Amino acid sequence: MDDEHSDVLTIGQLAHRTGLPVRTLRFWSDKGAVPPVARSASGYRLYNAESVARVELVRTLRELGLGLDDVCRVLCGRITVAEVADAHVAALDAQIRSLEVSRAVLSTMAKRGSTAEETALMNRLARLSDAERKQIVDEFKEEGFGGLRVDRRLRDHMRAFSIELPHDPTPDQVDAWIELAELMRDSGFCARLRTWMELNTPAPGQALPPGRPSGAPGR
Repeated sequence: MDDEHSDVLTIGQLAHRTGLPVRTLRFWSDKGAVPPVARSASGYRLYNAESVARVELVRTLRELGLGLDDVCRVLCGRITVAEVADAHVAALDAQIRSLEVSRAVLSTMAKRGSTAEETALMNRLARLSDAERKQIVDEFKEEGFGGLRVDRRLRDHMRAFSIELPHDPTPDQVDAWIELAELMRDSGFCARLRTWMELNTPAPGQALPPGRPSGAPGR
């Protein structure tokens, strides 16, 4: 190496100093994350002490899961570390919730001895959004109770009925939601429930069906 570049490092020396493979440093360099500070007379990339510190920062951000594009944006000053960290925390939270749901579904599969078809259905039900779960509940209430003239208190209770699954559900919670969702999507169950409601819930101002004492459940 000539005297002009006596204080710089070749990419091989940078790799030795940082413990990273040359191919990784070359890739980072090509992407602009760790650009060379100069070129030798032969065209080889040259780095310096600041490059070593930059490599350590890139490695830290990469180990935290940031993509190389985001790393470059941080290093170029187009976004702060705090901003990208905040966005990455949100992404990690979503990933963690997804993994927790996957774990819960797998636990349910193991407990039930589910078939492939049942597993696919359970996975879809477990991953429904809040809006999708609400739609299932609303459709169930309409099919089971829609149009029935029932007591005001019962009507208000049905209107308030909703399902909320935590962002980090336990296997038991996922299993309970899946069982309930399967029931609510069962048209036969909804029809039987509606028939029971018609037989056991008189319209406002009317008496109970003959022979049915107050509060007695139907068969």
